Amino acid sequence: MKKIIIKMGTLLCGVVMFVCGFSACSKASAGGSSGFSNDTSNHVELTMYLVGDKPAEFDDVYAKINEILEQKLNCSLKVDWLSWGEHSTKYSLLFSSGEPFDLIFTATSWCHFEQTVGLGGFKTIPEEAIKNCAPGIYSVMPKIAWEQATVDGNIYMIPANFIEVTPDVVAIRGDWMKNLGYDDINSWDSLSSFFVDCAKSGRYGTTNGGDSFFWLWFESKGYDVVSGAPQEGTLVLYNQEDPNDIRLRYVVDWEEFADYCRTAKKLADAGAWPDDVLNATGDRQDGLLSGRAASMIWNTDSCATYANQANKEHPDWDINIYNIMPNVHYTATKYINGGIGINVASKNPGRALMVINEFATNQEIQDLAQLGIRGKHWEAVGDKEYTLTDTPYNASNYWGWRNKEIMRSEHKGNPSAVDQRKKELDDYFLSHVKSVDHVLDGFRFDSSKVSTQYAAVEAALGSYLLPLRSGLVDDVDKTLAEFRDAMNAAGMKDVMAEMQRQVDEFVAAKGK
Repeated sequence: MKKIIIKMGTLLCGVVMFVCGFSACSKASAGGSSGFSNDTSNHVELTMYLVGDKPAEFDDVYAKINEILEQKLNCSLKVDWLSWGEHSTKYSLLFSSGEPFDLIFTATSWCHFEQTVGLGGFKTIPEEAIKNCAPGIYSVMPKIAWEQATVDGNIYMIPANFIEVTPDVVAIRGDWMKNLGYDDINSWDSLSSFFVDCAKSGRYGTTNGGDSFFWLWFESKGYDVVSGAPQEGTLVLYNQEDPNDIRLRYVVDWEEFADYCRTAKKLADAGAWPDDVLNATGDRQDGLLSGRAASMIWNTDSCATYANQANKEHPDWDINIYNIMPNVHYTATKYINGGIGINVASKNPGRALMVINEFATNQEIQDLAQLGIRGKHWEAVGDKEYTLTDTPYNASNYWGWRNKEIMRSEHKGNPSAVDQRKKELDDYFLSHVKSVDHVLDGFRFDSSKVSTQYAAVEAALGSYLLPLRSGLVDDVDKTLAEFRDAMNAAGMKDVMAEMQRQVDEFVAAKGK
């Protein structure tokens, strides 16, 4: 392999420490349904972790937010960050190390919700506490959102009052497409060919390597992640296009994944992305904005935002958005695709809950977190829309408290070609939401009964899965065999057996 494989003995030692560190959390969670006082007589400073990279002018924006929190709740909020490059390894360590903090962004599958619940890191949030400390959220949140945030009868997250249809799309430089002879890119194969041609001409197709590319691949095939499975759910997939197909695809034993890895290796060997991509710490838009890469892969909102930004700075780039999975039926996101969890060790869970209530229901705070300072970064257009100034605030991770009832939408008085394409795609996705839900759309794996094996699997994954997904291995089949052995040694068979047991039970309960 081109990347050094960490020895399993070292990994398992780390896993023992990881699980032992969480044991204190598990014990603390026994009393996790108490302590939600709405008394604000004593001043407190709360700490919240967000995932992403800290935006410029963030401190100025949150100084305004803290003025409101001081006045209304007699508290202030300090925000720390877990970057995109580090959250997969450092998120759980925040809990196991006993670091004092109160709130943290979380999401089903991709941002550690199920894993943290299973290991006792989140405080249970009683319905009565929500009514008392977050009445605004309680009044607007639909019942299904609380059901999605519930594990074994307990609520572990305050979800965002927001759902959308967000399949991955690709923002691509039109000038490079034209130069290489492409009129359109509308399939996995055409995108792969374009990346190879970019590499031949000395350009990167993407600077994100196989990570975002892998998500695009399995989405384009009609597959989805199993919520709560290791590695943000991506180690186990299911065919969300066929409601009668309830088989689990453990990627290590799945020939289609092996074929993907071979394709990724061909692209990596051709130079479609940097060979040090696994060590990248920047945001996924950086390659496109800097001119190093032909594309970025993300949802329509993000791709449109950065495509417009790049086109404004470089009109000759002619970036637009392309859908490479036109034959797939789409799924709306869950309410728990973004939300806020409360650390089981928080000393002020009631105040923390009250703060999230302000973020989610206070119009001024919602505007500040999403758009920045009014008059400096944006201007209001009526009660529901906004326009950006010449110096917009590039917000990062305000998704944990989005509230569709009060969020503003951008006023497009003179829509760009990107804006028009985004609207076309958004309308298309909404009109092609699948008519029959798959039973596994609502399934969420609870790893608590195999927490030691699960942690060992997570610890071993990075040595194999990420290099395979990015094609950075010398021999795909040999590395897959080594990967399989490492997973077996870590206890993946136990994890899969428990997952299958829960799936069988879940499907039976649904009458399928």
